[in-house]
Amino acid sequence: MQTQGTTVMQQARAMAGRLSHGVEAKLYKRGFTQPAVRRLITWQVLVTLAVLPAGVLFFWLGLWPLAFVAGSLLATFNFYFLAKSLQQIVFVKYDRQLLVSVLLRFYGRLGITAVALFLLIVWCRVPVVALVAGLSTVVATIVVWGGARLFEQNAKEA
Repeated sequence: MQTQGTTVMQQARAMAGRLSHGVEAKLYKRGFTQPAVRRLITWQVLVTLAVLPAGVLFFWLGLWPLAFVAGSLLATFNFYFLAKSLQQIVFVKYDRQLLVSVLLRFYGRLGITAVALFLLIVWCRVPVVALVAGLSTVVATIVVWGGARLFEQNAKEA
């Protein structure tokens, strides 16, 4: 006999699975053809989607939750475009135009990030620790993703 908690957990897993599949499908349409890269970006997007409502719900605690969300959004923005660029570099034949394009996109993204960080820290006076914690969601996602891949690989070998 199932308990109410088990049913809720099963429903939550099913909803997370549908959301993950939807995000992956959209990423595939946007050019993320490599499954591992697409899965990693999906995980980061899901982390950000989980953090966003929490930050909005707890804004009354001060700027900390909103700064965390801002850091997570900024990290996801950068990670998304970095992964897209790297995927193009690795799987496309090199030429001079590709190099110029990659460098312009990289420095453009760096400039946008610098302006965003300046505005958040200087003008909005958000807590830097919260902002850095939000930025570090990418590192946490990569560590968890890498651990999951290692676990999957070990499970297949066993």
